[in-house]
Amino acid sequence: MIWLLQASLNDSDSRDRVAQMKLITGMLDSAFDQAGKFALALAETTARRADVGAALATGDRAGLQQMSASTYDYLKRQAGIQIFGYHSRDIRYLLRMHKLDTFNDDISAFRSMVVAANRTRRAQTGVEIGVAGIGVRGIAVVNSGDTFAGTMEVGLDIRPILDLVKASTNANLAVVIVPSLSGVAIDEKMPRFGDLALAVSTDDELFANLLRTSRVPPTRDLQISQARIDGRAYNMAIEPLVDFSGRLVGMTVALKDDMRAGARTRTELWVVALCGAIIAYVVFAVVFQNIMARRGDA
Repeated sequence: MIWLLQASLNDSDSRDRVAQMKLITGMLDSAFDQAGKFALALAETTARRADVGAALATGDRAGLQQMSASTYDYLKRQAGIQIFGYHSRDIRYLLRMHKLDTFNDDISAFRSMVVAANRTRRAQTGVEIGVAGIGVRGIAVVNSGDTFAGTMEVGLDIRPILDLVKASTNANLAVVIVPSLSGVAIDEKMPRFGDLALAVSTDDELFANLLRTSRVPPTRDLQISQARIDGRAYNMAIEPLVDFSGRLVGMTVALKDDMRAGARTRTELWVVALCGAIIAYVVFAVVFQNIMARRGDA
């Protein structure tokens, strides 16, 4: 009976572990999706302004800066917006509100999302790696009347998104980039572990130890397993990270302490079994002694 109960508890723990990690990755996917929609909504709101379209069409950088200053300051303070800028028709970054001293540089070689929005004349949203690092971006098409004027983008840093999911799930999360797959230059400040780069996480030391001591290969499907880091057991979920175009650029990793619900039950079962065995032995010994005594009297 103990063996059957142990097997049942093991199966239950396995199902609970998978369900729990799927819930965490599902919440992270939802958070990325909502962040992308939020960024695109803000970009579209700004892009639809007639004065913005007219200024972008004429390359009026000073005018765009004046029109955007109060909006960007408010969104940065209240909504955590990190990226806010305008791209000209020839795919040059006309104005970065988040980096005013860098402008008019050609971004066609490494900002594929901007290139896609520029060429298709359609809004784009998703994860992308740029000069400011990896983030969730929304890019809207800007028109001046019926004439295409350029594009405008709003972007959110990924760290607050991870922190939000951690607060809800009590799991640590990280975004790991594979430079050979991303196709863009990765910031040299990112910690490297072979062909992996730790872009952002809720616990840098924990994930650095994981990547240093364990093999964490890129995956195209959700993988749920267990890992041991610094003597502690964790449930681990690895999910592919794709950019706006669907290209695999890295992975997200979730770690949660392995606190099996059945551990206490197993201990209680063994205690009960041991106590039952002791009681059974005492009862058997007493009964056997009485039987032997009766036979002796006979």
